[in-house]
Amino acid sequence: MPLTPIIRFGDDTNTELLRGSVRDWLAENLPAEFRRTAANPDYLPRDGHERAVAFCKQLHAQGWFVPHWPARYEGGGLGVVEQVVIREELAYAGAPLVNTNGVNMLAPVLFKFGTAEQQEQHLPPIARSERMWAQGYSEPEAGSDLAALRMTAKRDGDHYVLDGQKTWTSNGVLADWIFVLARTSPVAGKRQAGISFFLVELDTPGITRRPIRSMTGYPTFAEEFFDGVRVPAANLVGGEGDGWRVGKALLDAERSNITRAAQAQRYLDELIDWCHGQRGTAHDPLAEPTNRIALARAVERVEVGRALSYRVAHLQAAGALDPALPSLSKLYHSELTAELRTLGAQILGPAGELMPDDPEAVLDGHFSEGLLLSLLHSIGGGTSEIQRDLISTVGLGMPR
Repeated sequence: MPLTPIIRFGDDTNTELLRGSVRDWLAENLPAEFRRTAANPDYLPRDGHERAVAFCKQLHAQGWFVPHWPARYEGGGLGVVEQVVIREELAYAGAPLVNTNGVNMLAPVLFKFGTAEQQEQHLPPIARSERMWAQGYSEPEAGSDLAALRMTAKRDGDHYVLDGQKTWTSNGVLADWIFVLARTSPVAGKRQAGISFFLVELDTPGITRRPIRSMTGYPTFAEEFFDGVRVPAANLVGGEGDGWRVGKALLDAERSNITRAAQAQRYLDELIDWCHGQRGTAHDPLAEPTNRIALARAVERVEVGRALSYRVAHLQAAGALDPALPSLSKLYHSELTAELRTLGAQILGPAGELMPDDPEAVLDGHFSEGLLLSLLHSIGGGTSEIQRDLISTVGLGMPR
């Protein structure tokens, strides 16, 4: 079922022509293997990830990998509206977009806080899918409470020396570089003070990497040990002690969640189509009233999620984004992802528990694998509890 906008996003003939062009190009160029996986390509085994990189390089040649970036950094030179339309079509089709840490998180920070040299050094390789990035925020005793981090960075001439550990590092297995938060001064009155943001090449002497295997069966995360790691002072983003502000901006960078909204629409469409295909059989799920009610509610929830994503993108394009909306969108789509995949697993029954590599898997195992991966969304990028706290304090003005 093709993706049909619930509203005329962009309200422009050229926007809809762009949507059609992307859809037609994907029909010709998207490998079938990626239409059959629910996994983020940064979490795939290395051979699958490399094929995803090759596809993203084709996408870059079309000007659609980072369509909203300026041409000088090898972007498409388009606007926010066009970016959302392209990302929506890619996500619905199942196109693999690698290096989400580099594209969605680090790049916006470099545009805002980076020096000209940092932008020239890192943005073009990200656009070409030549430099993969990991996110080095969490530590063994600093995850949701990020201000409790213990990694230190001490100035030594024109370098900083980093010591400490990072864990649950997104894309830590496949990345070439990592952006990290480290403490450049002792904890004072406010714990967020004295934290700095660094760009670190992962083959720097003193770094040891260990993969962390997830419940999906392949290494999704990694942990890194830093022992006297020398990082050029030129790799400091923002000023010394300005890391909290930089790091917070990074977590807000992927604002609209249009990718998750489109993926939710696709999974719901697949589930409904499958249910229609079972009509009149002994296992007709639509014969059960509770399933029909649950699917109707899912349609409502998915449409609200897409409308929310469109609203965030429109306000972002107009430069009038409510600071609480990114948290609201992130919370909504994290919970929607889990709800939808749980519903799918329930309706599909025992066959819905089979993983994608099983030849008997129903709907390519989207719901079984997706249900496991949905746990990541309620934790990564700030837990759902943190998002609720931000909505109440930043959005509603409630006391902490």
